[in-house]
Amino acid sequence: MRDDETEHLYLDLNTYLRRRFGQKVWKVPVDAGFTCPNRDGTKGLNGCIYCNNESFSGASAGEITGQVKKRIEALKRKNINAYIVYFQSYSNTYGSLDEIKTKLESALIDDGIVSIHIGTRPDTVDDEKLDYLAELNKRYEVVVEYGLQSSNPETLRIINRGHTADDFADAVRKTSERGIKSCAHIILGLPNDTREDMMETTRFAAACGVHSVKFHHLHIVNDTELENIYKQGKIKVMDVREYADILAECIALLPDETVIARLMGDAAGDTLIAPKWEISKNGFIDLLKSVMREKGLRQGVLFRK
Repeated sequence: MRDDETEHLYLDLNTYLRRRFGQKVWKVPVDAGFTCPNRDGTKGLNGCIYCNNESFSGASAGEITGQVKKRIEALKRKNINAYIVYFQSYSNTYGSLDEIKTKLESALIDDGIVSIHIGTRPDTVDDEKLDYLAELNKRYEVVVEYGLQSSNPETLRIINRGHTADDFADAVRKTSERGIKSCAHIILGLPNDTREDMMETTRFAAACGVHSVKFHHLHIVNDTELENIYKQGKIKVMDVREYADILAECIALLPDETVIARLMGDAAGDTLIAPKWEISKNGFIDLLKSVMREKGLRQGVLFRK
């Protein structure tokens, strides 16, 4: 094992990938130019209150191929030869089946691609799309990353999410029935969510049977509704110790086999308004381990079926 202490405390993504594929696997992010129903008028126009309203690229299949080729060529120069194609921006199952097929398959250009991760919303999948992903899953490990954020219905309303926790549970069930893995995105520190709400969201994701979880701390970025609310003093953000403390509790609520795919969120460039923590990602990992040891916690210790 590469890091016995980390593996004892929680199952991180790199450890899972090395076990699964026998080597280091690197993510290749793709912007496929999709939008989402909460921004194009189907369910809303302004998106979630924390979402930056930048314009969409409308990327073509050729542009997607170019993105992947450029990034894989750079990784090969570093002797990294196994890749996850990560469709990251917005809702990558929001479109016709033909459009989704064209965009996904335009990225599958190298024999070193072992997995496809697809970021999306639970209300933008259906049986036809999932059947297609099940066929793709025979050639690659497919992971569908569903934004849950919170299981509290009032919180989902406040953040203008546009779907319910039941939508999430239904999407995960249908995905799992086809042998496809699911990942839950959870934001800790959302307006209205108490500490118990955050823990309950984690329990809910575990009960749905997700393969992995990405935790994000709430951050305020510019040009968002959340920025306005924050500047009016109506919400607070957690300091780094507070976040490490609740994250440690949430990790302990998950089954041992659930992959902890992310520990904290990112904000692009100079868009971040708050919180501005003076800590590196490695420094945060060290802090989290310290908190877990102090509290006598490790992944699975608080899990209840």
